Amino acid sequence: MPVKYEYDSALNVIHAHPYDTLSIREIGNYYNDIKNDREIRKGIIEVVHFNKVDEFLFSSSEALIIPKIYGEFKEGKEIQRTILIGESDIHFGIARMLQIIFEMNDIQGVVFAVRSEIEANKLIQEIIDMPAQNSKYFSNKM
Repeated sequence: MPVKYEYDSALNVIHAHPYDTLSIREIGNYYNDIKNDREIRKGIIEVVHFNKVDEFLFSSSEALIIPKIYGEFKEGKEIQRTILIGESDIHFGIARMLQIIFEMNDIQGVVFAVRSEIEANKLIQEIIDMPAQNSKYFSNKM
């Protein structure tokens, strides 16, 4: 199923809500939609809420192409950070796997896995309040 999203223009944050099944194709379609959405400013923070995903329709080897898709999107909107919320064990496990895949591709300090929306909101505030180069939580590599 498609990924729905809401844009908070005041904070420049996208809240993405994938639901039912999530595939590589749907991830690519979502990034294309965001890239072409003229209302979304550059320098966004992306928050992905996995709580309504029933099934991830990609293998671990297919997940390795997600950083490439993300990189193309990042160039278009100059994304600052992505926060993946995984409240259940399986959702958090997938979020951590994706975080590690990004780190393996030398994209560190960009994708964060958290367990709750409260944690995500704290991280959003940290990102907004403190430039990445001055924060102990973020790497300068992007």
